[in-house]
Amino acid sequence: MNSKVFLALKEASKIDSMDETIEDMKLITQAYVKIIQSIYDSKPELKEGEVFIETLSIKIFLTTRSILELINGINVSITDNHDKIKLLDFPSINILTRSIIEAFLTLEYLFYNELEETEKLFRLHIYRFSGYKARQDFFEKRQNLAKHVTEKLDTEIEEMENLLNKIESSVYYKDLKQQHLWKLDKFGLPRLKSWAELLDKSTLKTNIFSTSYKLYSNYAHSEFISLIQMNSVGALNKDSNDNNLAVMNSLKTIKMINCVSIILLKDKFECTSKAFENLEDELKEIIKFWKEFATE
Repeated sequence: MNSKVFLALKEASKIDSMDETIEDMKLITQAYVKIIQSIYDSKPELKEGEVFIETLSIKIFLTTRSILELINGINVSITDNHDKIKLLDFPSINILTRSIIEAFLTLEYLFYNELEETEKLFRLHIYRFSGYKARQDFFEKRQNLAKHVTEKLDTEIEEMENLLNKIESSVYYKDLKQQHLWKLDKFGLPRLKSWAELLDKSTLKTNIFSTSYKLYSNYAHSEFISLIQMNSVGALNKDSNDNNLAVMNSLKTIKMINCVSIILLKDKFECTSKAFENLEDELKEIIKFWKEFATE
């Protein structure tokens, strides 16, 4: 039996074990943060906007760790005698899992793709412009702002003008639809495709992630389907069948997303490649296995 087959059988044997999956996730996130740290330590030369690869990677790491903390459950007193029950907040776990998927899709949309550098920059400029515009709109009707806030907002107006000039002078600007142009002017336009479109075009296997993403979105928007699931008997009680199933689905999703993210980050910079190679051999193989399993 070759090593790949052995590893596949070993991973399959623990795929429904919450304890083993959690232990794997702790090792994987430790590896992820080491690789992210290598960027801080080595300070590679970054192209415009590539600093946000760090930021989005950290977001995936931190959100994953938050999910691992939530899995411990919450003790709730239900009587004056301080009797307690342990609840598991799987709705929040679902919402955080959705956030991890979207952080990954943003990394792909902006950085982990085969587009020409000019098109990547066009996407980045629109993304940044939209963020600044949202902050300007947020403070627009507020009065008596602190001096440093006003100064920051004024600086960002200049940056917005600079970004808009770059956007409008890009060869890709003429391809924007009228709806895109309207949104860009009115609200900002963080991305040119919907989340569903980004997921469909992603390197992630659509048949693995699409249904789960729709479910997690229902929780984020408090749609009725999420309330039905929360109302089932014992659903919020820690270790009930309902929430164990929900948690395992989330854990499998974030395990794959973290592994794919690690490999893509590893391939982006020399320092991250070296940091990955310094990991234990078995852990490297586990990360590679789940990356291959999760992607086209």
